[in-house]
Amino acid sequence: MFISFLKMLPLVLFYGLIVWIIYIFIKDKYQNQHSILKTHPVLGRLRYIFEMIGPEFRQYWFLNDKEGKPVDRDTAETIAKAGKYANTVIGFGSKKDFSKTDFYLTNSMFPKNKDELQVDNHTLTNTYTYQILNESLTSRKEKRNKVQLKPWYLTDEHAIVLGKDRTHPFHVKGLLGVSAMSYGALSKSAVKALAQGVAISGGSFMNTGEGGISPYHLSKIYYLKQADYETDDRLARKIVHFMESNTYASNFELEDKFGKESIDVANKLVEADVVGIKSTDLIFQVGSGLFGARRDGAYCEETFLNNAMRPEVKAIEIKMAQGAKVRGGKLPKEKITPEIAAIRGVSMGKDVESPNRFPLFSDIDSLFELIAHWQDITGKPVGIKVVAGDEHSFDELAMHMKQTGEKPDFISIDGAEGGTGATYQEMADSLGLPIYSGILILDQTLRTYGVRDEVKIIASGMLATANKMAVALSLGADLIYVARAAMNTVGCINAGKCHTNLCPVGITSHLPHLEAGLAVNEKRFRTANYLTTMREGLFMLGASCGIATPTEFAKQHIALRKSDNEVKKYTDTIGLDTTIHAHPAAIEFAEEQERELVNS
Repeated sequence: MFISFLKMLPLVLFYGLIVWIIYIFIKDKYQNQHSILKTHPVLGRLRYIFEMIGPEFRQYWFLNDKEGKPVDRDTAETIAKAGKYANTVIGFGSKKDFSKTDFYLTNSMFPKNKDELQVDNHTLTNTYTYQILNESLTSRKEKRNKVQLKPWYLTDEHAIVLGKDRTHPFHVKGLLGVSAMSYGALSKSAVKALAQGVAISGGSFMNTGEGGISPYHLSKIYYLKQADYETDDRLARKIVHFMESNTYASNFELEDKFGKESIDVANKLVEADVVGIKSTDLIFQVGSGLFGARRDGAYCEETFLNNAMRPEVKAIEIKMAQGAKVRGGKLPKEKITPEIAAIRGVSMGKDVESPNRFPLFSDIDSLFELIAHWQDITGKPVGIKVVAGDEHSFDELAMHMKQTGEKPDFISIDGAEGGTGATYQEMADSLGLPIYSGILILDQTLRTYGVRDEVKIIASGMLATANKMAVALSLGADLIYVARAAMNTVGCINAGKCHTNLCPVGITSHLPHLEAGLAVNEKRFRTANYLTTMREGLFMLGASCGIATPTEFAKQHIALRKSDNEVKKYTDTIGLDTTIHAHPAAIEFAEEQERELVNS
């Protein structure tokens, strides 16, 4: 009977296909929603198939290596190589189109040698990288190796200090950190991998995003310092034995393996100097929704202080604008879990949209009152996040700083290229200026009013590779934020499904079967390797420009080469031979300063 059924199977399948086609034909012909299906039943469905697979075909087949947006193939490959192999070496030459207008670094006739660099490489970073053994069309055989990398920290002398006048200033030796991405926009596995990667690399920092501080931002990394430690405590022996075969163990790993009491035991081992501990330096961001600083939907100073005074929090950032959506944040209801709702203080089942503007201030005076209040009650650096709209965007801000002496400790500036978990197309395409223009405007405005030395600038907006970071530093930035590049290090394939909760690699999805695709214990090392490799790249580019540390990048180290072969240089005094014109108030202020100088 079974053999008879097998003989009949092709016939059954054939007639089944005919019946299915007739059913689809009738269904398409008599529906009244899709015109193409009504006029071309069955065949019209090819249009939707091609539409669905079009992005993948363009990404992998049809777009060249520099065309993809927002992350082109070459950039994605550079990030992947930095994270996986801790290098960015290529062969044969650049694929960049050198006929287009772009910034170029001005190489020195007498570059610095490595031994002339002012760098702190004393404490090596334990991590893992890969070695390719064999590669074919369908597979790649690799070996995972435990290695020690130079961290490429700034020296203490050149460390960037946020809030030097505060009780608790923040000293940064890593030059770049992970930009604002909330728990909610990202999955808990993604936040864990990024936070633990930042901790492993050391020197860098992580912005919490406007969604508040989650337990995953507070990840702890434990590592063994004394392998020959002896104790009668059975659990302590188990923990030490576990760490002997694991370079790092997070608090989540220890809890999963040995229970909650293992954290207390691990901390006692830290006190005994048997085990070391690393955590992530956090910049606590507060957006207009006041998540992490609210109770019952309104601002609550107790809630704010409970978060702001955590030892992991080194600075506070007031998010006023973001490059991809110069307004409040949006978290679709599909991505809200009970834990996220509890952390943010919101309800389940509804989209969460932050107000366009903060409820705590509505003008420059009230903004600075809040900044000064938070600086006073926390003793920590407080900054703001902004986006440049035109050449006069920051005149009022800088003038207030000059006239009153009040100031934010840092200003984070985002570019129109900045990414987001969810926004509206019309906002992403049209609001705000690109990051290089924004840095130049902000830096030049602060210099015009004589307050540039009083505030640090952190730049973000697709600054994913060391050369782009070097240009940003040359234009006036002091530190760099990376967001989508950090997502790429933990497995992002640029699918563009961040807002749907259907991220295929689990980075922005809270569905268990998708989130399980992100292996935290693997991806945290890729984050650490990427940060370390970019820091090395900045030192190497600086050496090529004749400077001993990336903190010495200045406007004279870049040139703008236009598509018509015209080359323009920058200066620290007037910026570019530029179309940026000072605000009349700024001109008057500069003339007054000049008159005072002449009279003195």
